[in-house]
Amino acid sequence: MDLSINRTSSTLSFIEQRTKDREERAEELASAKRINSAADDAAGSQIASRLTADINQNRQLSNNVQDQININNVQSGGLSAINDSLQRANVLSVQSGNPSSENSVIQGELDQLTEQVNALASEVLGQDDFLSALDASDPASTQAALADAFVTINESATTLGANSNALTSQANTYEASVVNVSASRSRIEDTDFAATSAKQQETEVLLKSAIINKKDEDSRKGLLVNTLV
Repeated sequence: MDLSINRTSSTLSFIEQRTKDREERAEELASAKRINSAADDAAGSQIASRLTADINQNRQLSNNVQDQININNVQSGGLSAINDSLQRANVLSVQSGNPSSENSVIQGELDQLTEQVNALASEVLGQDDFLSALDASDPASTQAALADAFVTINESATTLGANSNALTSQANTYEASVVNVSASRSRIEDTDFAATSAKQQETEVLLKSAIINKKDEDSRKGLLVNTLV
């Protein structure tokens, strides 16, 4: 009788364990994660957590760099607009040297361009009085002032472009790190669907077989009791 009880207890324990295995693998397949909690794999969970921290850090660093690139792009657009205004002022300065030109009209446009350039320069270069001395009656001094302004704008654009290129390279490095570390984390955390599905099928077979055996044992015990009675 003790042997029968032990066998029954062993069968129940086997069924319970296989049921637990089936539930765990069902969770893996449903979540696509091999590790859903530290209980699944404490060491793996710790490594995955550290990799997640690395991913988040690199992602934020990439965002920070991209924000600076966006600021640079705005500044670059401002420099381009200043350059366009300077080009127009240069044409007007040459035109003002023509005896038949209406210098009062030219001066009005030069004043307007100066105001536009200084407003942009205040934002982009931090210089409120970047451009001055644009005088339609003195083409030589106007062109000299414009030449200095062109030098400053070109140097600023070159520096800004180099900075943006360096930042873009930096952002690419961060993004590549995110991709590579994510792949490493995936190999640790993610479910191997083929292997897990195969194990799940094996567990189902074992579980069904154990349940059938349990029913047979229960049936035999019932017959034995009936016979004894």
